[in-house]
Parts: sequence; C-alpha cells; structure tokens
Amino acid sequence: MINFFNKFKIPTLLGLGIILLGTISGFYLVLREQVFLSQAAPNLTPQNIAITNIADDSAVISWQTKNAANSFITYGQNNPGEQTALDNRDGDPTEPNDTGLKPRLTHYVTLKNLLPGTSYLFKITSGKLTSEVMKFNTANPLVDHTRFTPIIGSVVDGNNPLNDGVVYLSIQGAVTQSSLIKTGGNFLIPISQIRKADLSDIFPLTEELIAKLTINSDKGNASVIFNLQNNPIPLPSIKLGQDLDLTIPFKTPTPSSTIKDLDKYDLNNDGKINAADHAIVLQNFGKNPKDKKADLNEDGVVDQKDLYLMAQKTKELGSQ
Repeated sequence: MINFFNKFKIPTLLGLGIILLGTISGFYLVLREQVFLSQAAPNLTPQNIAITNIADDSAVISWQTKNAANSFITYGQNNPGEQTALDNRDGDPTEPNDTGLKPRLTHYVTLKNLLPGTSYLFKITSGKLTSEVMKFNTANPLVDHTRFTPIIGSVVDGNNPLNDGVVYLSIQGAVTQSSLIKTGGNFLIPISQIRKADLSDIFPLTEELIAKLTINSDKGNASVIFNLQNNPIPLPSIKLGQDLDLTIPFKTPTPSSTIKDLDKYDLNNDGKINAADHAIVLQNFGKNPKDKKADLNEDGVVDQKDLYLMAQKTKELGSQ
C-alpha cells in the first residue's frame, strides 16, 4: 500500500511543479514582452511630423524616429489605405537591386499625382506602429510663378558634410518648403511656386523678406535667418549647433569705395568690395581663420560681427 501511494505522490508533485514553473515562466515572458513593447514603441513613434511643399499635384510629409525604422505612408481621398508611398530614398531606380524599405531615423515621403484642391487622409506606418489618421489639402493650379531662384546651401557636422537630414524653409504667411540633405551635405529648395499658407494663391516674394532655414537631423539641429534675395549672396556652410542671424538693416548706397575701404574689405584684392569678399568671410567662419583678413574687427575670431561689417559695407557701396 505504501509503495502504491509513493508511486502516485512523486509523479503528482513533479507534475504540479512543472505546471507551476510553466505558469511562472509564461507570466515572466508576458511581462517582459510588455516591458519591451513599452520601451520600443516610443522609439519608433513618428515625431516632428511636417507637411510641406504643398502644390496642386503633390505634397511632402517628413518625420523623425528615435530608432531607425522601416516607414511608409498610406493615403487616399476617402480612407487612408487606398495607396502607399515609400520614402524618396527607398526603391531608388538608380540604385541596383534597391527595391525595399531601409531603416532610417529621418523620413521623407513625396506624394505625387494628387488632384488639385482636394482633401487627403494619411497614416504613417513606422515598424509595427501605425499613427492616427491625419489630413491635408492640395492647392489649386497656379497661373504664374515668383521667378525667384532656389535657396541653395550645405550643412556640415563638425568638419564633415552632413549626409542625412531635412532642411525646412519658413517664411511668415507662406507654406513651409523643405528638402532632403543630399550626399555631400548639399540641399536645394525651389521657391518659384511657393503658396500662401491658406493655399489661396502664390505667395508674393519680395527682396529683403526675412526667411528662416531650420535643419533637423539625428546628429543635431541648426538654423539660419536671412534676407531673401533673387540673386542671393551665398549662404555660409551651416554647422550643426549654430543659430545664425544674417539679417541686417538696409543702408543707402554710396557711389564708390575709398582706399581705406579697399584695404580692409577687399579680401580677394580685385579692386572691388562685393559678394566674393563676403564669401571669404563665410569660408573662414569660426575660430582660427585661415585668412586673417577675414577677421574684420580683429578680435581673433571670424563670427557674426564680421559678417555684419562686411554685409553692411557691401550694402553701403551697392553691387560692384
């Protein structure tokens, strides 16, 4: 009889132990999965979502994620799942065997072949996360252009070109424009068809209008405020971490430069004071300039004060 109970008791206790251990392990795995999801989800959540470059047949949607993620957009007129659009850099036909999504921190999607004056719904899919439904309207076709030249510049991270990021151009009362930063740190933002913020018509660009460039990237941010010009003085190479203000008060031009002016401001010794000299100041921006003449106020560093002095002098003398 005792042997019978022993045979029954040992397997039963062992089975109960296995069941208890399995329950505890399952509970632990569930908790761990919940913790993992709670930690991972915010890192894939789209942030800094921006709708830019709105035209009658296209628009750009950009955002950032803290962790690299495969992302795309679904959109449509009646529901946000009618069509799919990939990042501008995904499935690039110029890249051999490039047909799939790539994990990125900065995301930039152009929606094309849209209808003018139409409302669209869209959602962002980032990894396994899907955003809430958002919407935007396209503009009506334009009959004219501003005929202003594009904004061209470059961005550096320390001494190296920034190869990933987005540049946003903001002008009060106008639709925000944007551009991807290309290899080599370069960017180009066309503004010939920039619209009013309410999309009612083309935005009337004028000389000396204040504009702002904002650079967003996973390596840092920067900004530049400047006066818009149709044939602009080249912008400085924008460094991450900088916030530059290149706006200056307008001065009435004087007829010609003096010998003293040429000695100080004619940095390339061509007998003129113009955009070429301004560019030399920009090229030497920062401490320990290569060209000591670019330090116009002789304080040991080429900075905003030197840019102001050169810009003020070129304004006083006009375009030479």
